[in-house]
Amino acid sequence: MASLKAAQQILITSSEGMGKTFLLNQVSDRLTSEGFTVCKIEKSSPKIMLTQMANILGVETKSLEGKSLTSDGLKAAVGQHLSVNPAFLLFDDAHLIQLDFRHWLKTMKELGVPLLLAATSPPRSDIFLNLPRIELQPLTDYAIREIMETAALAKGINLKPSIFAQLLERTGGNPMFAKRAIDEEFIGLTVEVSDASGLYFDILPFIGLVAIIFICLRFIGLGTNNTALYIFSGIGASVFMGFTIAMRSLPRESDRL
Repeated sequence: MASLKAAQQILITSSEGMGKTFLLNQVSDRLTSEGFTVCKIEKSSPKIMLTQMANILGVETKSLEGKSLTSDGLKAAVGQHLSVNPAFLLFDDAHLIQLDFRHWLKTMKELGVPLLLAATSPPRSDIFLNLPRIELQPLTDYAIREIMETAALAKGINLKPSIFAQLLERTGGNPMFAKRAIDEEFIGLTVEVSDASGLYFDILPFIGLVAIIFICLRFIGLGTNNTALYIFSGIGASVFMGFTIAMRSLPRESDRL
């Protein structure tokens, strides 16, 4: 909160259901209660989002001739207003916002406009590279247990502590999964696999090992004057080494299966 008030910009990231929307709502309510102008915008087309912002800020959305401003016209009008009138811009699901609008947000950042973006696995590009990042961590077992107990009470069901313990294992510290676990228990569904089980493995060590094997075969081919083995192993080593480099250049989640 203090960083935003100091005209800073922040990016909140996490996996789906970890509470980004809840946090944005809390920040919006807090800033509004303190008398600040807040534009909390849901993801839509650029023109709709700009129109929503203009309406909140009191910016005219029509030209002198009475025609609706284009997206570029709205960007100019809203940007001019924000350059002299402080306001907080909050965007949920920012990773789904179109690229040209994110470029405009980068321009607003350069003007010193306070920005709070929430995104799930945002791309490593444009404005997402320029914002300080806060990654939400899984909640403690105690907090998840409280969420499940509240959800169970709202559903009117009384669960034994042993049932709560079983459901807790399925949540992985994710509040959305905690609420869903209670819903599934309420309607009697039997769930075999948890979304939070993290069933993946990192393939990069395996690829690197294969590349090393090809390199060793290349030396064997060189030492034994086996031209075919030398050429084949060289091609194989090059392919796997190139693949390893390419995988390392991707976001961390992309090198897992």
